Amino acid sequence: MTKQNFLLVSLEEAQSKQLAEVLSNDTSRKIIDYLSATEDATETDVSKALGIPLPTVHYNLQKLKEAQLVHVEEFHYSKKGREVDHYKLANKYVIITPKPVKGIKNALKSILPASVLFAGIT
Repeated sequence: MTKQNFLLVSLEEAQSKQLAEVLSNDTSRKIIDYLSATEDATETDVSKALGIPLPTVHYNLQKLKEAQLVHVEEFHYSKKGREVDHYKLANKYVIITPKPVKGIKNALKSILPASVLFAGIT
C-alpha cells in the first residue's frame, strides 16, 4: 500500500460531506490540534489532556479515522490485555474539487512535492 501525501475529494463524492462534518465539529478540531502538537496519543491521553469524556474522544477519533485525517500506526496492550491504539495525524493535504477530474491525481503527485520544495526555497 503506497502512502499518499494528499487526499483528493470531489464535492460530488460522499466523502466530501463526511470531511465537512468532521471539520465542522469543535471536538474533532480540538483533537486535531492536540495531535498536531504530539507525536502520537491514545484515546486516554487525548481525554485527559483536553478534559473531554473518553466516549466522546473515541467517537470523534473514529470519525477522524474514517475521514482519513488520523491513522493508527502502532498499539500496545493494556494491563487487561486489550489493544490500545496510538493515533497520529495523517499529515495530508486535503484538496476539494468542485467536479471529478480525470488524471488529476497523477498530476498532483508530481506538482505537490515540487510546490513544497519551491515554497521552502523561497
